[in-house]
Amino acid sequence: MPISGPALHRHLMDAYSSAQSQLELERGQIQLAHTHRQSLDGDRGDVLVTLAQHYLPELSREAIQSTWSEVRYDITAVLQRKEEHEGRIVNELRQSDSKRVAAEQELIDLNTNLDAVTEQKQNVSSEVETRLKNDTRFIELSDRAAVAEITLERAEANLSEIEQDSARKLPSFEESSLFRYLHDRGFGTEKYASKGFTRRMDRMLARYIKYDNASKSYKFLKQTPLQMRQIIAEDRAALDTVLDELERQRDTVASQLGLQDIIAQTDSLTRDREAKVKQLESIRIEQQSLQSQLTDLGDKRGPYYNEAVQVFRSMLERIDSRDLSARASLTRELTDDQIVARLSGIEASIDHLDEAAQQRRQRLDTMQAYLEQLGLLIQKFRMSKFDSAQCQFVGSLDLVDELANMRSPYEMNDVWMKIQHAQQWGPSTMDKIATVARHPMTQILVNAMAQAAANALSNHARNAGRRRGY
Repeated sequence: MPISGPALHRHLMDAYSSAQSQLELERGQIQLAHTHRQSLDGDRGDVLVTLAQHYLPELSREAIQSTWSEVRYDITAVLQRKEEHEGRIVNELRQSDSKRVAAEQELIDLNTNLDAVTEQKQNVSSEVETRLKNDTRFIELSDRAAVAEITLERAEANLSEIEQDSARKLPSFEESSLFRYLHDRGFGTEKYASKGFTRRMDRMLARYIKYDNASKSYKFLKQTPLQMRQIIAEDRAALDTVLDELERQRDTVASQLGLQDIIAQTDSLTRDREAKVKQLESIRIEQQSLQSQLTDLGDKRGPYYNEAVQVFRSMLERIDSRDLSARASLTRELTDDQIVARLSGIEASIDHLDEAAQQRRQRLDTMQAYLEQLGLLIQKFRMSKFDSAQCQFVGSLDLVDELANMRSPYEMNDVWMKIQHAQQWGPSTMDKIATVARHPMTQILVNAMAQAAANALSNHARNAGRRRGY
């Protein structure tokens, strides 16, 4: 069963919103993992403090706590700046998403209005065509235009033929030194002034090269195209006179039915739609940038995270867990062994969490790439005006399954090709054979003339009308 352009457009927008929600959910899971990671880092720091207290009893707790307090303060400051930055990006993304939702609804409303006005334009255009094709004067003028078109087409064909003939033959005359000699001296014309021996020799040369026939052929090839162009210009002027009258009749009927106002409304809505599509493209680019920034902020290889890690590691790296374990094994008591074991367990948990976080990062990157490619596909869909009610999609296209079964975000091009393959424009009341016309009023003239003229003249009447395409 065919699916309409607006319905498929809605599927795409729903898929985009769903993908965006899944991306945010995955980002939230990564944030939870980060929080857990920070908690484990804190536990590791606490264990190191406990171990330091065990090994360094001569140091006061106040001094040790003072040292670690400074490190924690620095890390907290870094995290605070990162969270503030994330908060700004999240807020900007939320505002951008609100703009996107509003703009998409405005686009849907524009499409609805444009489809309604377009249908009205088609219905009124059909009524204009009907009145014209039944008008006696319009029928007479259409037949005259068709006859004039036949004459003009024949003259244009003859001109093309003679121009090709001239292009082939003229060089042989102009490159002949003997012919050019007699021609330039005006032989055989009133311009020729030579006498006596020169005249006798020129006559002998003329007989030798058959100059009389050659001169007539040369004159024909040079002058005939100019004469034919003048005739064609006159024929076109005659046809234009008939077409002017046909257009006046068309404009009168169109004015009576208010067609010009409907066309102006259609053009205005079309411009508004194009502006809205451009706005949505700007929003898409803006959101892509914000999503990328948000992803980078959550990346453990990002600047904020690396800064925090460096602050913390600068202290932790002074004590190697393997060295601590080796030192603990040299003592008789078990307290330090137990502390080091706790430290090793925490580090194993951190390693496991880091491995899981890396996998989540890969999924997040894939989901973000999917969202970006889906946004591009939606933009192509809108630019192609596939969201119009006159657009239908047939065949076995199941967009929901196609998007769900994608193995790579970059398979979106394959989905776009399937959408294009399944797309077709729905039935229209306009005569499809006249779609070459560039303006609705020209299209009406072409259709009406083709229907008004006698059957044998219909195609020629259509061709005559097309000469007014603009």
